Amino acid sequence: MTHPRSGGAGLVVALVMLIVMSMSALALVRTVSTSVLVAGNFAFRQAAVMAAEAGSEAAIVWLTARATLPDLYADLPNQGYYASLPEGLDIGGSTPVDTKVAIDWDKDECNSRTGITCVSASPATTKDDAGQIVQYVIHRLCRSAGSPEDSANSCLLYRESSQVSPKKGQFSYGASSRFKPNSAVYYRITTRVSGPRNTTVFVQTLMHF
Repeated sequence: MTHPRSGGAGLVVALVMLIVMSMSALALVRTVSTSVLVAGNFAFRQAAVMAAEAGSEAAIVWLTARATLPDLYADLPNQGYYASLPEGLDIGGSTPVDTKVAIDWDKDECNSRTGITCVSASPATTKDDAGQIVQYVIHRLCRSAGSPEDSANSCLLYRESSQVSPKKGQFSYGASSRFKPNSAVYYRITTRVSGPRNTTVFVQTLMHF
């Protein structure tokens, strides 16, 4: 004859095991949900990066059409182009302490921030099927507007050195580097993509002509 207490103890053990199994199943469901969420966010980010590359290409096309024109000596804010790189520029809106210039990516006058200069980005592209908006800002890497040949100006320039023919496996430090008289100015393209689930991606490209 079974003692009544043994049946009660078995029921308690069964209930405890049921609770443990339920908690394990819940943890598994949460893990799967988190993994799906992370995978989804990664997919959105990758799509935004691809869109940013397309935006950078659009900016390069815009620059290429004007590379030999004096138009690039002055700011073209309606096109998101600036002939100089300002000091204290805030690219992403993180609002560092020394911010002096911010970019109006959201067309809200830099969220009404005071004490800074708010400048425009390029016109936003229409939303694609993924709901992403692409904008860019181009900065010529000079201290001020005007010709890069101006003695009062200072620009980051690319100079192509002449070909040196060192011996195989050696570098001739005695050969002086000669630079061509014409030098190309560097431009920095900052592309911003905003998409679903508050996805925001910034991509920067440095180029010269």
